[in-house]
Amino acid sequence: MKRKSVAFVALLALSSIASLASCGGESGNKITLKIGFWPTETETKDVAMYSKWAEEFETAYPQYKIKGVPYTYNTQDVALKFATNALPDVWATWFTEPEKLKKSGFIRPVTSALQQFGWDEKMDPEMRETMTFGGEIYGIPRDGYGLGLVINKRILGENNLLPEDGKGGYSIYNLDGSPAYPATWQQVYDWSNTIVNENGDASKGFLMYSANKQGGWIFSNIAWNYGAKLQVQEPSGKWKAHLDCPEAIAALEWIKQMKVDDLLGGAVTSVYDDWVSNIGSSVAMAVVGSDALPNAQLKGSVPMSDLAFVPMPSGANNLHYSLYGGSPFVFTKNVSDEKVEGILRFFDYIGRSPSVSETNMKAKKEGYEVAKAKNQPILPSIMPWTDSAYLEQAKALEDEYISVDMKDYSPFFGSIQTNKHGEEPNSAQDMYDILDTAIASIFQQKENANPKALLETANSKFQAILDKTVNQ
Repeated sequence: MKRKSVAFVALLALSSIASLASCGGESGNKITLKIGFWPTETETKDVAMYSKWAEEFETAYPQYKIKGVPYTYNTQDVALKFATNALPDVWATWFTEPEKLKKSGFIRPVTSALQQFGWDEKMDPEMRETMTFGGEIYGIPRDGYGLGLVINKRILGENNLLPEDGKGGYSIYNLDGSPAYPATWQQVYDWSNTIVNENGDASKGFLMYSANKQGGWIFSNIAWNYGAKLQVQEPSGKWKAHLDCPEAIAALEWIKQMKVDDLLGGAVTSVYDDWVSNIGSSVAMAVVGSDALPNAQLKGSVPMSDLAFVPMPSGANNLHYSLYGGSPFVFTKNVSDEKVEGILRFFDYIGRSPSVSETNMKAKKEGYEVAKAKNQPILPSIMPWTDSAYLEQAKALEDEYISVDMKDYSPFFGSIQTNKHGEEPNSAQDMYDILDTAIASIFQQKENANPKALLETANSKFQAILDKTVNQ
């Protein structure tokens, strides 16, 4: 049930920020702010909204000029773009990247500006930690997500694995209100076996990714739920790879058994985006980030009413860890202090700050209206800020626009704060890449694959990376 709208209270946050400095740069010159999270030209509704915001911001702050420079982070070209001064002033990346970007000299700290605006202590603490090195903060959070199990209720219901809801569909709850969805990886196996074999359904039970680092990304979360710790810091301070721990081996054994018994959707080349089309027609279950769920309807033509989103299944000891990640905004190394200040003001103006004002809440509302106009499903978000006044109004506004039946999504969103597990601390993308190789080998070798040996090899390779990057 949606809460009633909370009246917007125009607090002094925006005016306080405005008073921090009245101008910047040389007299008579505008300070150009190159905004990298600008929508691309094909996103016409979004471009119109951002252009309107820019015009209004420039009127309120005439010392600035907003220039949209759309940029999608790519590990393959970021060095070249930095070297050729082609990076925008601010852009979005992943929470696995700030440490590497900082070590490479591509981004700058923004601690003092955040302290000046009073935002440093209002960040989600775990998100802030991923951006903090040597006591300096190297960005601000854009958004958050958690990994969970998306299930196709229609496929499961037609295979007698979910009860009917009395409305022509299927429910993830039993008649007594208890959960009917799978809570363990063993149940995922059993249900997949029922779908594929007992009921003669050609659909695969579970989609496992195996390429572009995404197989390793998902496998890590499965392994945590078997009790694995994939990186361990020794008393000396050095980091030890732990990819071949017994719990991780058990997780890979589960994937092997699923593949040997032909219960997995996908091939050696399966990537994350494959879930969008497969979940609608060929697989019943997949691990997905909460932020990607609208794509099922937008890109895969699967109605959100056919889906549910539940916590990660447990492999042992009732563990239900959910990878808690997201995207931070980072600032290019050569960006001046006065530009950082201007960009933070723009963040505040468009509702991407922990402040509350009539202006920024209006911008957030406009964002929801554009999403609604695009027929984009609106689900709860994982808030990157913890300020109570901000959360009260941001959540009240969000509740006005949520467009899914929350009974199908509350199992995940109601538990994420309890179940969340941060990214592995060191060279996570390299770790995922190495683990991809192990998963691909399972797919290729099937019954001949040796999970223990594969993870021992992966562990040796990853230890070499840790020794080179963090154990020096």
